[in-house]
Amino acid sequence: MSDGCHVVTGASSGIGAAVAKRLLARGERVVAVARRADVLQSLYGAEANARVVVADLADPSAVETVAKAAKDAFGPVRGFVHCAGFAAPAPLSLVDGAVARRLYAVHALFPMQFLGWMGKMPNHVAGASCVLVTSLDCHVGAKGNAAYAAAKGAVEGMLKGVAAELADRGVRVNAVAPGVVEPEMAKFAWMDRVSSEELAARRADYPFGFGRPDQVADVVDYFLSSASSWVTGQCLVADGGRSLK
Repeated sequence: MSDGCHVVTGASSGIGAAVAKRLLARGERVVAVARRADVLQSLYGAEANARVVVADLADPSAVETVAKAAKDAFGPVRGFVHCAGFAAPAPLSLVDGAVARRLYAVHALFPMQFLGWMGKMPNHVAGASCVLVTSLDCHVGAKGNAAYAAAKGAVEGMLKGVAAELADRGVRVNAVAPGVVEPEMAKFAWMDRVSSEELAARRADYPFGFGRPDQVADVVDYFLSSASSWVTGQCLVADGGRSLK
């Protein structure tokens, strides 16, 4: 077991749950953050090395809530993985301002402010690593997803700036931009709303098929590990070959 802990947001499902479970399986301490207390308890209640934090990351108090819980439970942070997020598909003419602001708050503002807290000593251990999950939608246009892509684009926009600032403190910050990952957010956002023919057409755009949470967790694992100790400020697109089309 290494010193410190890993804070994983969006730990109740999908990529976040895959990352948190992998870390726990190898004996790491994990602070699992999500909105649903019942799901967090069912996933991590029996794990001695896990602490759950129920928080709405759009709430201005969320950074303080998560930071205090991590520090009180396990001390300084070794790793931060921001997987929390949601999609809100809508054509441009129907984009709701309140929803767009919430998208930005959850996807971009929370991690920026949490990184600001984490970067201060003694809130992190030496060699700490952070991974932000963005989206292929920042790189390949998708109709009806402009607000979501804008929020994820803000994450990629701040990446090099925060990485440069925190490099002086020995903290690395990288990102992964996944394509469609089944069955979580994509399913709830649009998969159940399209015809079988349209779904087959979208699947055909992925030479290696739609992704799985564990495949994205593999990339996160690389960025958290010493294998990437000379890498910071980079965004790796993991999309099964979709962007080659």
